Amino acid sequence: MAGVTYKCSSCGAYLNFDPDSQKWKCPFCSSVFSEAEVMGEAPQQEAAEGQQSTEGQAQTGSQVVYRCQNCGSEIMTDETTVATSCYYCHSPVVLQGKLSADMRPDKVLPFAIGKEKAVDAFMNWAKGKKYIPSGFFRQAEVEKMNGVYYPHFVTECTLDGAFAGEGTRSETHTRGDYIITDTHHYRVRREGRIRFSNVMRPALQKANRKLSDGIHPFPLGNAKKFDDAYLSGFVAERRDIEAADVQRDVQSEVTGYVQALLTAGHGYQSCRGATNTAIRQTKSEYVLLPTWVLTYPNPENKDDPYYFSMNGCTGEVCGKLPVDKGKLLRKALMIGALVFAVACVASYFLF
Repeated sequence: MAGVTYKCSSCGAYLNFDPDSQKWKCPFCSSVFSEAEVMGEAPQQEAAEGQQSTEGQAQTGSQVVYRCQNCGSEIMTDETTVATSCYYCHSPVVLQGKLSADMRPDKVLPFAIGKEKAVDAFMNWAKGKKYIPSGFFRQAEVEKMNGVYYPHFVTECTLDGAFAGEGTRSETHTRGDYIITDTHHYRVRREGRIRFSNVMRPALQKANRKLSDGIHPFPLGNAKKFDDAYLSGFVAERRDIEAADVQRDVQSEVTGYVQALLTAGHGYQSCRGATNTAIRQTKSEYVLLPTWVLTYPNPENKDDPYYFSMNGCTGEVCGKLPVDKGKLLRKALMIGALVFAVACVASYFLF
């Protein structure tokens, strides 16, 4: 497996994709390169031909070890990671060997928000949380925020639906001493061809759904044809779920919407019946979506960490933060003492 770094033609350093300018920028000489300039040249292979399988990568259980050709350090990553950076010299590396034809994404939605803005958004979001433990947001911890491309399947599903049932309308009127209700019954049948677009599912088993579900939607219309260069400077994960498995789940979901869609606006006081559906076509695209992520371990439950996630294009945020029980208790005691004092004063004047 070859580690690939996109090189600056001015000084030879590595390039990162810059979300703010939507270009590639050298962090050392500040040179900026367009999409055509970066993708028009072959990336710099960090392992020589014929040596990739031995020097570029070694397998250790479910982990993969690669050697950074910039500083020589050995770096261990998960087997699904396709882009990362050297922990020592911080050079961005795309692990091309993991992007075989069947694993290569169809599209990538590039980051539109840079790390500085993401950190500011996190701090503004956290300011409104009153009971966070003191010192929880140390600057060193916040700087660990990562830009991660998470793999998703974006599915389009077309189906034929038919609803058959009965609709009723009732009228009530008075005749003498009697109240009469007339109920009219109607045979109802509706048919239609329905297309569902942009139905998203994570394509990574280990991904925490909470990290992405709370920051939808993504502007999928801005997605681009996949190229390794967009991963430079970010972390990226490779899918470990098959499209067929996702398509079955999507089909199950969308068929549940058919009856409501076919009976919408029916005009009856009640409408009951059954729906039949037939799937005509299901097509899924493998897309990498941008997310800024910051996680903290939960000492009480290691499987449920505290987290902050932010849509890398829209800025939508969600998260779960710890609560300082001491602060909460002190606040409760203050409120209790205030209520008690008010009650004492009121009782003095009343009695």
